Amino acid sequence: MSTRMQNLIENMGGVVRVEEKPFAPLSREIMSKYLDVDKKEFSDYLDYLTCFGGETYLHEIFYKLTMYNDGLPIYCYPSESPVENVVIKNGEFGCFYGEGSSYQTGYSLSNAIKRMENRIPVNFLPIAENNYGDRICLCVEGERMGKIYYWYHGNEWDEEDYCDDFGETMPEEVKMQNMYLIGENLYDCFKRMVLVEE
Repeated sequence: MSTRMQNLIENMGGVVRVEEKPFAPLSREIMSKYLDVDKKEFSDYLDYLTCFGGETYLHEIFYKLTMYNDGLPIYCYPSESPVENVVIKNGEFGCFYGEGSSYQTGYSLSNAIKRMENRIPVNFLPIAENNYGDRICLCVEGERMGKIYYWYHGNEWDEEDYCDDFGETMPEEVKMQNMYLIGENLYDCFKRMVLVEE
């Protein structure tokens, strides 16, 4: 793990694994099934997994994500549209997925991919989920590659509803209506988190 990432995580109070089990680091070989492990854009995420593995979360649970763009989603409907844009200022990161025999099915990356099929835009990999049903996603291809997004379940799109409302097939870009940029990479995502005591 890079020194800057390690220092940042330590300064945030470290991470723990679900049920206080020992860490189960994930190899780049396992992750190569899901993304190009040689791309520098994924280095922070892969460093995290090779150090701590999945089923892990920040020990200090009161850290909140900070959205870019004043909390507006990546795709915004025009002002004259009947559809309202949902603004989210912050959210919970939650728990990272893992992969392999060391992990419960509920925290497995392959299971998460199946559950989110046709629910998140193409070229996105769900990497974590929080207790509210929201997901943290990594863009694995295209111009947004390496960036981290918050998928908000409360504004999940429906292709049939869109077709009924607008009389056309839902464009891929519109499927970003519930996706919020939270980091240029995982390091940036963590660095922008704010400690909010409840």
